[in-house]
Amino acid sequence: MTDDWDFYFLNVDNKPASMFVDLGAHRLAPYSDLSHMAYIRLEMKSPRDDGLSSQEEYDSLLSIEKAIEAHLVDDEADYLGRCTTNSCRDFFFYIAQPQNWAERVANCMRAFPTYRYEVGNREDAGWSTYFSYLYPSPSNRQTIENRRVCEALERNGDKLRQSREIDHWSSFSEAAGRHAFVVEAMQLGFAVRSLSELDKGNTRYVAQLWRTDIPALNTIDDVTLPLFNLAYKHGGEYDGWESIVVT
Repeated sequence: MTDDWDFYFLNVDNKPASMFVDLGAHRLAPYSDLSHMAYIRLEMKSPRDDGLSSQEEYDSLLSIEKAIEAHLVDDEADYLGRCTTNSCRDFFFYIAQPQNWAERVANCMRAFPTYRYEVGNREDAGWSTYFSYLYPSPSNRQTIENRRVCEALERNGDKLRQSREIDHWSSFSEAAGRHAFVVEAMQLGFAVRSLSELDKGNTRYVAQLWRTDIPALNTIDDVTLPLFNLAYKHGGEYDGWESIVVT
């Protein structure tokens, strides 16, 4: 486990879901000695109507998760994340020895006798469950970064209520892609702050755009994701945004 964990929301099988995942493991995975994916599926007792976890059950679920980490994570088992959806919470691990997985989980869950659960495991040397299921898509990763920037602004005294100029960066492998991106972005109300080229072996054509918006937690995705998708459409990458602190 690393210290770089975060959450994001999505739909799984057309149902609302919340993922909480070790993002930092992406830089190191897969671990060759942990070649089996193992899971615990916990049936929640007081889920919300949409199948996500409720505030009422928060403390109980947190206690279970802490116990799972304390009893199951060691040199032969790593906890990578959880998915909450459809009234269940699934905890995902990568382990070295699958033979005693059920027994280890049973020993841990004896402290929570009122909860129903099931366990399983399968060989997954390439960590496909982590990379393809737990880890966020590029757009979901952007929503995580959006929230982190907003939280950084809040820590510096910004109430996130006032409009201000917000700068956005995108980069492209071809000047034509950047040009097409800028033309369409201007139709969305963005203006060009600067255009530049970065030469680090492979030239990147950078567009710095700006628009006046409010970087509120509940609206910043609506500001950035159109640019994210537009950059992808024209063969580029959206590289993030920044704002001055407004107090």
